[in-house]
Amino acid sequence: MAWNKHWMVAGAAVAVLAMGGLASARQERKAPGVSLAQEVVAAASAFETYTRGAGSISPAVFTNGEGVARALVAGSAYKADQLETGMIAYGAIAALQEPAFLEGVREAARQTSREALVERLLASPESVVEIEGVGLAAARAQMALQGRGAPLAVAGKAVKQSAYDIQRETWSKGAVADNAGRLARVKQLSSTVFAPGQEDAGRLIQAATGAGGGFAEGGRVFTPVTVRSAALAALAVLDAAGDADTARLAPVLSEKKASFCMKIAKLNLYQCLAVAGPHYEDVFCLGQHAMIDTAQCVNEAAGGSLSSPAAAPPSPPPRPQGFVIPVASVAPSAIAQAPR
Repeated sequence: MAWNKHWMVAGAAVAVLAMGGLASARQERKAPGVSLAQEVVAAASAFETYTRGAGSISPAVFTNGEGVARALVAGSAYKADQLETGMIAYGAIAALQEPAFLEGVREAARQTSREALVERLLASPESVVEIEGVGLAAARAQMALQGRGAPLAVAGKAVKQSAYDIQRETWSKGAVADNAGRLARVKQLSSTVFAPGQEDAGRLIQAATGAGGGFAEGGRVFTPVTVRSAALAALAVLDAAGDADTARLAPVLSEKKASFCMKIAKLNLYQCLAVAGPHYEDVFCLGQHAMIDTAQCVNEAAGGSLSSPAAAPPSPPPRPQGFVIPVASVAPSAIAQAPR
């Protein structure tokens, strides 16, 4: 969807211009922000959009086979590696709202050098824990991720329970039409990269920057994913996470355990649907593997106690900028392209 409107957010007039599948926008100059690569912002939007949409699936829609099919589309519509990157990026946007961390990053750059700090964070994202205020930033990332994973888990459990409840209805025991085609469509959805539209991006910034303060450092806030969220946030503050930096951000944008968890959730969904027969079994596959398993991946990444789903057997030119993300103490106004 092209972004082609003028709109008002948090009292600031923002002129939004079409630019491919994403958008460029000009914020008021007095509203500071940092630049994130468009691909990274798109992934964060994919994460927010999927968790919001799948988390809103209600058992009330299971009144016939068509309702089950529509819910299955909503519950399986994510690409595993994009969702993993989006989870880290979503946490980073939340971490950027922590003033103590932003000042800590700037102080760390003053003590060494911007270039040395950037290289250290890229080589070892875990080194971000040495920066002052990182515990508070990681806590913000944790809270943001838990805010997406927990509702998805609750919705998934309700959907799974409905797989048993609807068996009292005759239609639920009917065979799914075109079983193989249904599985093929789910696999196609799962390989499609999400491209955010105007509404998606606006919701992303509002959702990811909405958490308040009052966090305490320590505990389980430091997980491989929240640490990477903090590292990505630090790189953004250092102007090292824009479009020109996308390729070298790979170690920060992926985490081995989270990646495995997301892929196993998808594999289990495919295997479940491959052997499912009646409609109520599709509802079970949706609730357990598309929703609960994915929620477990998010909650565990955020430091929750839920376990991962078990694997089922068988002088260069000007640097291109990304999107401007509002930072601490600034009301979220819009995603904007950084001034060149």
